[in-house]
Amino acid sequence: MLSCSLWKGNNTTYYYNMNFEKLKRFRHRHKKYAHVGAAVVILIHSYDKYESGHPYILFVIAGVVFLIIALLHPIIKKKSPWIDGVFFVIEGILSIIVAIEAFHVGKKALPVAYTLLAGFQFYMAIHKSRKATKNHKTIYQ
Repeated sequence: MLSCSLWKGNNTTYYYNMNFEKLKRFRHRHKKYAHVGAAVVILIHSYDKYESGHPYILFVIAGVVFLIIALLHPIIKKKSPWIDGVFFVIEGILSIIVAIEAFHVGKKALPVAYTLLAGFQFYMAIHKSRKATKNHKTIYQ
């Protein structure tokens, strides 16, 4: 729709704003789908670990917890605004596990990349949690 609106001349900004507002209005749905998709990827990764004979139980637990939190996100967020940070913590822990496994296999650069990714995910967990808690206090007080 946005690409079609570019040919409409003077009404381009109107169509652009209309589409942008629609995206903003349904942002919570997009986040929910992204979290559910990440949970599915974690569960697929656990199945891959299971088939290759590696320890997979941590990935199964993390995938199920991730999926439950993703499905109940709107309900949990009303009581606990820091829940967005939990997603990043889970992903950070899993990144560290993958880095350790890659190190044991003999990889050299991959563990460093996963360790840096885990550090970034932990930073984002703290940042998101603080920001959400601050916004929650201003809204409900």
